[in-house]
Amino acid sequence: MTRTHLARTPNRPAALTRRVVGTPAEVAATVALVRDSGRLLSMTHPQQIPGSSRVTVTVRFLDTTTPAPAPIRRLRRGHVIAATTVPGVAVLAGIGYLAVQLVQTIRAVFPLIAGAAVVALVLVLLLRRSGRCCPGLHCPGCGH
Repeated sequence: MTRTHLARTPNRPAALTRRVVGTPAEVAATVALVRDSGRLLSMTHPQQIPGSSRVTVTVRFLDTTTPAPAPIRRLRRGHVIAATTVPGVAVLAGIGYLAVQLVQTIRAVFPLIAGAAVVALVLVLLLRRSGRCCPGLHCPGCGH
């Protein structure tokens, strides 16, 4: 286990090089730990140690005593867009369906509405006052 001799600068801490030896699961866990901390610079491919089930990997990482910064959570915009678009499309489809049903209902009952309007117009014309003493159709005063 050797320590590389890089000059420390305020912006970059020193890099360490370590050889990790163990079972494949142990080595993978160690490399994952360094990678998840955000300090991994490079690593070699795992090499099988002859005559055993152990492997070795050389890992190069930053020597920092401070904890690594928290990983940046990225907003998954695809999920947000789908979460707002699907209900929006469903509402628009529902409004369109109701509009079509309303138009079909009006077309179906249009003759009934037109007939009722004609009957109401005729009654208004027949029952309106024609003069000063005549109240409507069967006026007792003028006899018409």
